[in-house]
Amino acid sequence: MNLSDPSPSLLLRLSISAVVVVILALGLIGLVVNRAYLAAERVALDERLENTVFAVLAGLEVSDDGGLDWAGAPAESLLTQAQSGLYAGVYGGVDEWLSPSTLGLSIPLDQPAVARGEAMRQAADAQSPWHVYRLGLGWELPDGRIVDLVVWAAEAPERLQQSVRGFRANLWRWLALAAVVLLAAQVLLLFQPLHVLRRIAAEIREIEAGKREQLGGGYPRELTPLTENLNALLATERSNVEQYSQALGDLAHSLKTPLAVLNARAESGEPIPADEMLESVRQMQLRIRDELERAARTARRTLLPPLALRPHAEKMLRSLGKLYGEVDFTLACDPALQANIAERDLIEILGNLLENAAKYGDGKVRLALSVPPRSGRRSGVIIEVADNGPGLASGQFEKLLQRGVRGDQRAEGQGLGLAIVQRIVDSYHGQIRAERSEWGGLKLLVELRPG
Repeated sequence: MNLSDPSPSLLLRLSISAVVVVILALGLIGLVVNRAYLAAERVALDERLENTVFAVLAGLEVSDDGGLDWAGAPAESLLTQAQSGLYAGVYGGVDEWLSPSTLGLSIPLDQPAVARGEAMRQAADAQSPWHVYRLGLGWELPDGRIVDLVVWAAEAPERLQQSVRGFRANLWRWLALAAVVLLAAQVLLLFQPLHVLRRIAAEIREIEAGKREQLGGGYPRELTPLTENLNALLATERSNVEQYSQALGDLAHSLKTPLAVLNARAESGEPIPADEMLESVRQMQLRIRDELERAARTARRTLLPPLALRPHAEKMLRSLGKLYGEVDFTLACDPALQANIAERDLIEILGNLLENAAKYGDGKVRLALSVPPRSGRRSGVIIEVADNGPGLASGQFEKLLQRGVRGDQRAEGQGLGLAIVQRIVDSYHGQIRAERSEWGGLKLLVELRPG
């Protein structure tokens, strides 16, 4: 599969899915409603036939010799209209009676015996195309004799079929109209979220063209994590480019002088001893390696997994405790504390801050780690390092954040520790500030936002 091939439109795919869902849903609804209506019509048919039987009984007359007669019904009754589709009759004893509606029609019905008080229902089939209801009863004659009679009512299946066909036509017509309305509404509703996605795509194209630096705001809450993470990725990319650009600039500056010296001596024809040449090359290699390592340390990754803080803090304190045995290190950190930062960045910051506190303090160093209030699903960290040393004069801390500036010229070091910390903090869009500790010394607070 060629990944460059355009995929089908999201609107088209969603519309096809909506069509399939609506058709299946309304089709199932139609089938269920049709079955329910058919069952209701069959119940109504049974009730009509049963009512017809009782209407026949209401007008039935039996003579002394068992002859059957019927007092009749209103003229609008289907039983009095020839071939109306509703038929009735009575059999048993010595006579048989058929309703006027059977005039000119032969109804070859079986005449099974039905016990007194029992009812028998028969649905239309290939042998008997009628829906029939039979009721068995005993009719007492004036002389005390009881004649067993069966009163029946029948209806042609066309009436039920016509009713069902009419209902189905209306049902599917209205369901089709409902499907059209639902699909039209679905397509209109899809345009709103797709419009938001098109807006994101348009802003990304503007970012690619250099017309903007990040995605705008005002997106729905469900898309906010997406836009925030994209902005974080963009910010990280810009930060890393700046870090590497700065590292390359520092590298070029540091190599400028030794390369100029070698070039001048080579142009003057002055012979350069091999050991001197090798030493110059070795120094330049060390500078290149240091700058690249420093750039790698301060480069930031985004969407970092949560990192357990206490184990790394304890490990760092154990290591420094061996170097500074006279210093009392204490730790305040929840064992379950986690933050979305890189392990190397945490170690670099803790190592620089704690070593400076141990070096310039007076025997007491306290490390406290906490998590600031979350603005999303990810968390940063607040690092506090306090000592009981002499502290810093006003304005001195800002100078120490510059490369090569040291707080105490008597102590070993190159003055890069706090500068590296500052670059790491900047890569997390955090902040670092100095306060007076509870012991009267220096307390540094570093806040890193989640990576």
